[in-house]
Amino acid sequence: MSPTITDQFNTQLIEAIDADHLQFPGGIEDSRFTATAKATDTWITASRHELRLNRSIAIPTETVYGLAANALDANAVGTIFSAKGRPSDNPLIVHVSSVRMLRSLYHLPASDSNTSEDAPFLGTDDASLESSWLRQRLLDAEEEDRLSGGDGVWPEIPRIYHSAIRKFWPGALTIVVPRPACIPLAVIGGHGSTVAVRFPSHPVARAIIAASGLPLAAPSANASGRPSPTTAAHVSHDLKGRIPLIIDGGACAVGVESTVVDAYSATAHVEGHLSPCVLRPGGVTVEALRSLGGDAWGQRLRVYRRDFSSAELERAPTTPGMKYRHYSPTAPVYLFKGGNQGMQQCIDEMSCAKIGVVIVTPVALRAPENCTLTVHCVNDAKDLAKRIFALLRSLDETDHVDCILVQGVDDKHEGLAVMNRLEKAASHIVTL
Repeated sequence: MSPTITDQFNTQLIEAIDADHLQFPGGIEDSRFTATAKATDTWITASRHELRLNRSIAIPTETVYGLAANALDANAVGTIFSAKGRPSDNPLIVHVSSVRMLRSLYHLPASDSNTSEDAPFLGTDDASLESSWLRQRLLDAEEEDRLSGGDGVWPEIPRIYHSAIRKFWPGALTIVVPRPACIPLAVIGGHGSTVAVRFPSHPVARAIIAASGLPLAAPSANASGRPSPTTAAHVSHDLKGRIPLIIDGGACAVGVESTVVDAYSATAHVEGHLSPCVLRPGGVTVEALRSLGGDAWGQRLRVYRRDFSSAELERAPTTPGMKYRHYSPTAPVYLFKGGNQGMQQCIDEMSCAKIGVVIVTPVALRAPENCTLTVHCVNDAKDLAKRIFALLRSLDETDHVDCILVQGVDDKHEGLAVMNRLEKAASHIVTL
């Protein structure tokens, strides 16, 4: 069930100034960062203030803009669902700013509520910020792992992910891990024993998470079902008045959401063998994941809905983007699979005053009488992935077209993710 949407904020939009001066000396291990006084006094302080009040704010990431809130507090998470009008059984991804922050979650007590006064500060071994008891628990976990024959490295995180973390974090890869007791059920849609976690590479997102000292639950910062936002203006169009703060970090570099991979749950095991599965293709390609090598990643990696299906996952998804229709503009989308042949015939047969077209292969298209044709040509699958959400929004919200025709691409490399999004957005699929 979707929550009621109400406007209740005078939304403030703040530019993430001096973002190019951010530095992260702790690498993936620690959330420490340095910033200019201007950045600290403006968007960093404002973001931390709102997040520690358990409100949701919009932040840029390298994939799409996210609507972020304290993942340790069920009420804070609830503000995400209410602002977006998102069904409460649709899981969220938890975002961290270091491996230490993820590890720390497994040492916190179970709680559905962490107010600004009692929420711990996570992600750094800075003694002035991280509590001594948490630091000791992390050290104890490392020692216990060594005593049991392990290497003492990240003992809380399933080892199958270690190579992927080293190669793709920070970045557009989300991993499915055991749910720490401190993560409320609201984050995972009210069901299940796993949670999806990501470490974003966008410096603004990293700094905001690190400055708050909190893991942030964050889906895309759009109204539920709409195309994902890749600029602050997209967020404002959908969520102005529903959230207190939007941080403007410019256009997103990747343009589609993260890849979600499960190498832990029962879904990732077939006949006693670990067979990782891509539950949602995204910014890290399947080919890149296979490059990790070994039997599991190199030989047995599967893609959901292409290589296998699961009635249980359809009923109770473990990650977003699996159950509901997504990414749809108001105008109906016609997806052409196999090329752009047949587009002209479709245009001629439509009784539309305005038609929008997105093509990859240049083709001469003519507008019928009393029809305006707006055509955008992209370079390749990677360019289409980066621009598709912005193009859908522009044609729908600025050009006010009656329908949108999109040429599909091969479902390889970046094409797999963009076709996944287009198939969910499409009202009609034309196979040539």
